Amino acid sequence: MARGKKTVERVVELMKDPKHIRNIGIVAHIDHGKTTLSDNLLAGAGIISEELAGKQLFMDSDAEEQARGITIDASNVSMVHEFEGNDYLINMIDTPGHVDFGGDVTRAMRAVDGAVVLVDAVEGTMPQTETVLRQALKEQVRPVLFINKVDRLVNELKVDETEMQIRLGKVIDKVNKLIKGMNEESYNNGWKLDASQGTVAFGSALYNWAISVPYMKKSGVSFKDVYEKCRSGDMKYLAKNSPLYEVVLDMVVHHLPDPLVAQKRRIPVIWHGDKESKEGKAMISCDATGPVGLMVTDISFDPHAGEVATGRLFS
Repeated sequence: MARGKKTVERVVELMKDPKHIRNIGIVAHIDHGKTTLSDNLLAGAGIISEELAGKQLFMDSDAEEQARGITIDASNVSMVHEFEGNDYLINMIDTPGHVDFGGDVTRAMRAVDGAVVLVDAVEGTMPQTETVLRQALKEQVRPVLFINKVDRLVNELKVDETEMQIRLGKVIDKVNKLIKGMNEESYNNGWKLDASQGTVAFGSALYNWAISVPYMKKSGVSFKDVYEKCRSGDMKYLAKNSPLYEVVLDMVVHHLPDPLVAQKRRIPVIWHGDKESKEGKAMISCDATGPVGLMVTDISFDPHAGEVATGRLFS
């Protein structure tokens, strides 16, 4: 309880500091593990119990979502993550992966500046992976990549260590090919995904571990360790020595833009008013004292409060 109270207090403080804010979405094909990933990120931040992560389906708060095992509505939550001695506020939206709920993905992409694109290591990129990635790039949302279910390559497909790395490399190449085909300008301006630069992470959301090249240097956990521990079933070692939430949120903080950087690029794309007006300048500069500029992404009904609008505040 004390940790939760402290988190709320830090969230309120960090809301006033745009340089230490990251607004992100989790996007993927259905059943590639978005909500399990979200649960484990929240557990790492102390918002839900680690024992319930992956089972609680915190972001699937609707009874229909719980019953069907899919995300229908985009859900949002805030958490605090420490990176290199500084606290950062991560505002995260878990989006639907099913094609029938694509409208929620589009609205979510209007509210975020970066996206964690999640791909199943065995299935690779799927039709809805391509769709959600296109939606993100259209809204000028910068992607990083998390390749999930790496343990399946070892335990189900029985690949060796070399083949595992080859298959993971092919997933990265395919996603990069999609990014280049959808937005070549951004691809050439640094949005190409590169494991050596830290814009790609690998892991298992189900077993709560992940690795990236920067975190490998920090933790000492290598691809060889991953292969051997997956093969022996020692997922607890990987979760302890290379926890998923640290790897993924370090990647988010280091590589995805803060609102001050992102809004200069994104406002002209998503808002078609006069950029030289008082409102336009305020949103582009992320002006905390400017006119209120809010992108409403959802209207829900609360039995106590009535209709509640959720959105992204640009100024």
